[in-house]
Amino acid sequence: KSSLNQVVTRAKELLANNRQLFIFPEGTRRPVAAPPAYKFGVAQVYTECKVPCLPVALNSGLFWPRRSFLRRPGTIVVEYLEPIQPGLDRQTFINLLQDRIETRTNALVDDAVARDPSLAIVLEKGAALSET
Repeated sequence: KSSLNQVVTRAKELLANNRQLFIFPEGTRRPVAAPPAYKFGVAQVYTECKVPCLPVALNSGLFWPRRSFLRRPGTIVVEYLEPIQPGLDRQTFINLLQDRIETRTNALVDDAVARDPSLAIVLEKGAALSET
């Protein structure tokens, strides 16, 4: 709770100074195809700071896998999604955020694999890691 309060306090300071705040809602990267695990902290910052949230989807995990020095050639796509306006309760916000990010991320991953089928191995490894 103490660290979460520190995060919210720091977020409010940054926003008060017209700074932008980037939060990874899962706290870290996860393997492609692994199930999402969004953290409570992003919802706490959203509800207490009362500012819009701009979700971002990307396919970088296909080309730069988690916990790997391996880099695959290809094009990383970063897509800014429809902002989520302030005012939602925590659970509604988290559900909407996760739905928007995961839906578009999955589509970006599918598009990349369709262009380069050799990337399917990354999906298989991610799915296998999430089952262990």
